Amino acid sequence: MLSIEKQRLTKTIRQFCARGYQLYDTGDYQGALRLFYQGWLAVPKPQTDWTEAGWVLTAIGDCYFRLGRYRQGCEALTSALCCPGMHRAPFAYLRLGQCLCELDEATKARHALYQAYQLASLDVFQGEHEKYQQIISDLVAESPDREPQ
Repeated sequence: MLSIEKQRLTKTIRQFCARGYQLYDTGDYQGALRLFYQGWLAVPKPQTDWTEAGWVLTAIGDCYFRLGRYRQGCEALTSALCCPGMHRAPFAYLRLGQCLCELDEATKARHALYQAYQLASLDVFQGEHEKYQQIISDLVAESPDREPQ
């Protein structure tokens, strides 16, 4: 794709996401989800070849988490982690781990939450319910690069 076309595409996707985050910030997760899906539809196929798809899928997964639709959140976030550069995205791992936790998939949840911790330390858990950090407290305690408590 030509650079100018890609720039236009990225701008369009960012606009959908910006409008989606405005709704998200007001607590309108369903409205935000609709806008994030519009951004997703703007991503050319195969979508998982595009960095932008990772942003959009993470936003979709985050909305599903907020809406209590954890299975859909897992699907979106797992797909997000297949996109370029997303293997280094602690927030995507955090939300995936939280969705998995809510689905009582403890082993998978621990893995995802520990990935988030490894990428961003305990900072990634700020503002989140303490139960998510507690799930990996034994792993953090054993970690050689452990943060002081």
